[in-house]
Amino acid sequence: MSSESEKSQVKKTEKKREAPPPPNVAGGIIDSHAHVVEEFFQEEKGAIIDRARNLGVKRLVNPAVTLKESELAELKRLTETYDFIYAGCGLHPHEAKDWTEESADLIKERLKLPKYVAVGECGLDYYYNNSSREEQVLAFSEQIKLALLLNKPLIVHCRDAWQEAFDLISLHGKGQVRGVFHCFTGGPEHLEAIKALDFYVSFSGIVTYKNAEGIQEAARQVAKDRFLVETDCPFLSPQKVRGIRNEPSFVWWTAEKLCQLRNTDMEEISQLASENATRLFSLN
Repeated sequence: MSSESEKSQVKKTEKKREAPPPPNVAGGIIDSHAHVVEEFFQEEKGAIIDRARNLGVKRLVNPAVTLKESELAELKRLTETYDFIYAGCGLHPHEAKDWTEESADLIKERLKLPKYVAVGECGLDYYYNNSSREEQVLAFSEQIKLALLLNKPLIVHCRDAWQEAFDLISLHGKGQVRGVFHCFTGGPEHLEAIKALDFYVSFSGIVTYKNAEGIQEAARQVAKDRFLVETDCPFLSPQKVRGIRNEPSFVWWTAEKLCQLRNTDMEEISQLASENATRLFSLN
């Protein structure tokens, strides 16, 4: 999930041309992180979800970013309406200033529901600082504790705060919390610490960008049982469809870039990424 400035950019880059069709892979693929809510897709939401399924997205995880009743109610409807959509519940670091004593109870109640598979999206974002660092640390720490208590994985948003995030997960997770650094923007130098935490990395459309050398090198080096793919739609469209509002079916173009970087084929990348997501989130 992105900042308010990035949200406004989505409106400027809505669909202006037809996207090329994704590759046809029999086994399908999992978009491990997408935001398919009405805020971004309005009346097109149903068509975009149907297109994802028709183009081989066999599972999709949509994490919450706020604890507003309107967002939580919509996520619940999505999980009830579509058998391939799963949800997470948490508070994004941009919204960390809204953390209260009641927030933990609200997340716990949501994660009792069927198809709620993770705590998050939560974490630290020291690039934008939409909430103070102290507020972010508090909200993230409490959500790590919840993940430990509930035995659920964490969906972590991390920007310009790698060591701080590692330290908080180690401190509060007590070596028993698993999870994923979504929309990974680190480099190969972060992979060892992430693996030591028993975490995964998830690659978004950013890995397809020309100036993403560090992320691309991480994609080459990451162990085959430690990576996922995602869109983080409606943001961060892959290069092949840049200029078009992102959507779950575009996850194939991120997978295509991983094929190139890892010198393998789409069947292997989609299978590995999907197996890893299924294992992490206990998807059925």
